[in-house]
Amino acid sequence: MQARKIDFMTTPSVLRFSAKNGRLPEAYQPSGDNSFDPSDSRSLARRIALDTINQLIELHLVGADSAPAHLSAYRTHLMESSESRSILQFVFPGESELLAAQKRLAAQASVTVWEIAGQILPPAQFYRAHPAIADACRQCGSVILDATALATITTASVNPVAGRALATWMRSAISSGGAEQRSPFCFHVAVPPTQWPSIARSHFGAEVQCLSN
Repeated sequence: MQARKIDFMTTPSVLRFSAKNGRLPEAYQPSGDNSFDPSDSRSLARRIALDTINQLIELHLVGADSAPAHLSAYRTHLMESSESRSILQFVFPGESELLAAQKRLAAQASVTVWEIAGQILPPAQFYRAHPAIADACRQCGSVILDATALATITTASVNPVAGRALATWMRSAISSGGAEQRSPFCFHVAVPPTQWPSIARSHFGAEVQCLSN
């Protein structure tokens, strides 16, 4: 069976797709999914979720019929929880399935899995200087592993697909800040799912409360 992809339509903030014709029902799509507004970190998380579902459908790892339920569950999580999680952790709650999906997506996106990610200290100074980026990372289940060089930022997530949209969003957030006129090269890596809870705690455990205020 041919894979069916969720496409962004030309009408702003409107996405349509159904299991029969290759488009999700409009009601499943929140507004702003195709934008990168630095003031709305949830729009980034929703965009990454859609990009990821597209890749999973193309790889025949998820059926188009089940996509709306996964996206709906993830949107509910974004609205109701401060826990930092990737869309992949909703689609594949089992560890073996999640690892298999991560491996396929990493190969597709040419992303390396870093076993040492959990040993890298959070860039606290960068997070303090860019609270909007810190919140966006938390929302979409990603972290900044390194931002010491002005020209390069290394991001990481359980989700290998997250890097591209995250990089675009961060460049927009940095340029809109005015203080720093730079467009950094963003390097994205995947982290083993078993490491994510400890990584999220080290990066956001003390940040979640202040970021939500």
